[in-house]
Order: sequence, then C-alpha cells, then structure tokens
Amino acid sequence: MFDKLADELREQREKSGLTLPDMATKTRIDLKFLEAIDQGNFSFLPELYVKAFLKEYAKAIGLDETEIIKKYEAAKEGIEYDSLKETVETKNEEPIKTEAPKPAAKPTSTIKSYVEEHPEKKAEDSKKQNKLNLILGAAASVIALGFILSYVFIFNKSDKIIVEETPIDEVIEQQNKQRYVEDEPVDQTEQSTSDNNNLSADSLYLTVSATETSWVYVLLDNSKIQEFTLSPNSKITFSALNNFKATIGNSGGISLQMNGKAVEFTGRSGSVKHFQLDRNGLIYLNAPPKLEQ
Repeated sequence: MFDKLADELREQREKSGLTLPDMATKTRIDLKFLEAIDQGNFSFLPELYVKAFLKEYAKAIGLDETEIIKKYEAAKEGIEYDSLKETVETKNEEPIKTEAPKPAAKPTSTIKSYVEEHPEKKAEDSKKQNKLNLILGAAASVIALGFILSYVFIFNKSDKIIVEETPIDEVIEQQNKQRYVEDEPVDQTEQSTSDNNNLSADSLYLTVSATETSWVYVLLDNSKIQEFTLSPNSKITFSALNNFKATIGNSGGISLQMNGKAVEFTGRSGSVKHFQLDRNGLIYLNAPPKLEQ
C-alpha cells in the first residue's frame, strides 16, 4: 500500500523538476529520510515525524497536504484510499427515505363538522413528524459512529510513539522556527538570560546539539516545559536551578553539554530516550517526564 503513495510522490517530484538533494534543501528534511519516503519505507521514525515530513514534502511539490495524510493513514490500515473515498461519498450521498403521504380518505356520506376533523388531521401530521425525526436521528447516529470508529482504528492504533504526540501543525511550526537556529546558532548567554532573568550564578545550563533532525522535550525544575524540533547542525540551551528532565526523539543525533562540559549520553538513531540530569550526573528514565500538578 505504501508503494503506491511513494510512487505518486516521486512522480510529482520528478514532474516538478526536483531531485532529492533539491528537496532536502527546500524542506530542510534529512536526505536519508527523503530517500526512505522515495522507496516507500515509512517506518524510519515515529508516525508523528512521518506525517510532519509528508506535509512538508507535499507542500514543496504542489500536492494537497490533507489528501496525502489521508492516503498515508489508509495505506497504514491496508485500505485502498480511492475505494475508501468512494464508500464515504456514497454514504454521504445516499438520500434519506421518507414514507409517501397516504392518500386522503374519500369523503363519506356523513357530514362531519370542523371540530371533528381537526383533531384527526393534527394527530396524522404529528405521527409523520415523529417518523421523520426518528429517521434523522438514526442518520445522525450513523455519522457519529463513523467518526468514532475512524478515530479508534486510524488515529488511536499506533504503538510506536512512546511520548505524547504534539499536533502536526505545531511540529511544522516548531521546525520552521528552528531553521533560524540552524542559520544563526543560539548564543548560550543570551538564551539563558532571556529565559531565566532571576537565576543565580549557581544555575545549570544544558546545551543540546543536533547532527540530525531531532525532537527535544525538556522539563525545567519540574515546573516549566520547553519543546523544540532541532534541525541538523543546530543547538539550543536551557537553564534551570536544580535539574532537567527530558525526552529526546531520534536520540542518536544528539549530544549534551552541561555548564560547558560534555555529558556522557548514549542514544540510537530513530529511538527515543528519557533522562534526568542534575549536578550529580545523568540518570536514564523508563518513562517520559510529566509536569507535576
């Protein structure tokens, strides 16, 4: 299923006159990830990053980003996207069947007064309205059930993401913000001063440097969260009084320094690492850190 999506992306890229190195320059996505997409391999990173890269890829070659994400999700479920689309459209276009009104009763020889006929007509109209309400209610229930099943089977099925997912639009926005960091490296003194004006000389400074695209989530002193997507050859510095608790995506592309000294940190490309770092050293954690309420 993924091969069909990869073929569509590759053909549109070639029609646009772009090579893979051109795409790497235009989207700021590592060449090796673009090569994986080109070959129909979408397991190179957790799904959160794959969706973000697919949106950037589609935007660069002029395809509809939303359609590409829907095709990726359908392929992941082993469903033909075109068949799924036709099924949804057919359901949406199916007319609501209503009963034809009953023919009016032939008048009898008995002449009824207005007072006798009015209650019967009102009761008949009320019965028709109740039937129509039941049909509309059933249709609304089917639509709601469809949305719930779509969420359960498409969005809530992945077991690859260890950390809580950030929405795709936020990931893209963070990646675009981080491009500034790549072109103009962050000055550790300025960064720390702007974020933590009240910190003393005994504060801790954690510098995270990236050689590959990586996601960084840092909890400062168990009270403040900072979250970034680092591009290759960029870095960022965080400040805290006592400790850092962090989650690193694609941990093989990251190195750490605390107060100017290298920290012994072991990561692996494509994997996620959780750790705590303070004056006593680094400790690996089994679960992602959370903000204490």
